[in-house]
Amino acid sequence: MTTEQRALELAKASEAFSKFLGEFSANDLLDWVSHELGHPAALDDYQQVGDILTKATPPRHLLHIISGNTPHAGLQSLLRGLLIGANNIVKLPSQPTSADDTAILPEIRKFHQSLSPSLQSLSSFTHELDDKQLHSADTVVAIGSDQAIEAIHSRLIPKQRFIPHGHKISFALIDKPSSKNAQLAAVDASLFNQQGCLSPHAIYVKNNASDFAPMLATAMQDLSQKIPRSPISISESGAIRNLRETLRFQAAQDPANTQLYESDTDTSWTVIYENDSTLRPSPQNRVIFVRPWPSTPEDLGNELEYLSTIALSPLSGLLKEVECLKPPRICQLGKAQQPHLFWHHDGFAPLASLVTWQDIHL
Repeated sequence: MTTEQRALELAKASEAFSKFLGEFSANDLLDWVSHELGHPAALDDYQQVGDILTKATPPRHLLHIISGNTPHAGLQSLLRGLLIGANNIVKLPSQPTSADDTAILPEIRKFHQSLSPSLQSLSSFTHELDDKQLHSADTVVAIGSDQAIEAIHSRLIPKQRFIPHGHKISFALIDKPSSKNAQLAAVDASLFNQQGCLSPHAIYVKNNASDFAPMLATAMQDLSQKIPRSPISISESGAIRNLRETLRFQAAQDPANTQLYESDTDTSWTVIYENDSTLRPSPQNRVIFVRPWPSTPEDLGNELEYLSTIALSPLSGLLKEVECLKPPRICQLGKAQQPHLFWHHDGFAPLASLVTWQDIHL
C-alpha cells in the first residue's frame, strides 16, 4: 500500500474513534507526513533533496508497549505506526480484567477490527513479551510509569531504538477567578477520569487563588451531573478518602491556607485549595488542586522535570509566563485533553522519530 492509500483507510476507520484520536481527513494525515518527512510520498519513493535522493524507511518491526490507564496514547501510537507502514506489535497490559483478553483497552482491538485486511495484517497483539519478541523489534515505543519504562529499557539491546513516554504531569494557569475559567478548568480536570499525561493536576491562579476554589467546586459538581465519572477501583476511592481526611484536618487547623470542597456522598470530585505553589501529583479521578502562581519558577518544585502540558487562560496573555518552563505543549484552557494531530508527544517528532533514511548520492 502507498502512504496515500493507508491515509485514506486510516482516516475512515478513525472517524468512530474521534473521542481518542481527534477529527482529521486523509489530507491531514498526508500533510502530517509531509511536515515531518519532507514530502507526502517520502515513504514510497526517493525524493530529491539537493544533490541526493532520499527515502524514509519504517521499522521492520515496531513494538508498542502501552499502559492500561487510557486508550488515547495506545491508539495514537498504533495510528502512527500504521501510517508509516511499519509492522506493528502491540503489547497490551498483562493482567486482563476478565477471561476475555479484550477487556483491557477494548478500543484498540475495535480500531484494529475496523481496518481493512491489508492494514490489519500490519498489526498483532500480545499480553506477554519474552526477550525474543522484544529483541525482534527495531524500534520500541513504551508508555507507562517510570518504573515500567526502566524495566523495559534494561532488557533492550544497543541496536534497538527506544522512545519512552514515562511519568508526566500537567497543570493550568489562569489570570483571575471567573465562572468561565472554572467551567473550562472543570472540563480539563474531569475528562477520562484525569488519567492521562495531559490531565491537569493543579490549577494555578495569578490573583486571588482562594476565591477560585469554590467556583471550581461548583463547576466540578455541575459537570459531574452532566458527565458522571467512570467507575474506579476500591483502592482508588480509598486514596481519595484518605487524602480528604488529611486535608479536612489541615483545613480545620489553618482555614486561611487550606480549603476542601468535595462531592457530598461519594468521591466523584474533589477540589483542594492550598496556599502552597509546589506542584504535586493528585490521586487523579477528578481530584484537582488550586494553587497561587509562584513568584519564581523554582518554587514549582521538582515535578517540573516531568512537565507535559500547560493550559492557559488567556493563552496570549500568559504565554510569556510559562515559555521559560519549556513544556512540550501549551494550549488553551479547556483543550488540555485535545492534542492536535501534529503534536509532539513529550517533545518527540512522532513520525520522524520512527523512521530511518536511505540516501543515494547523485
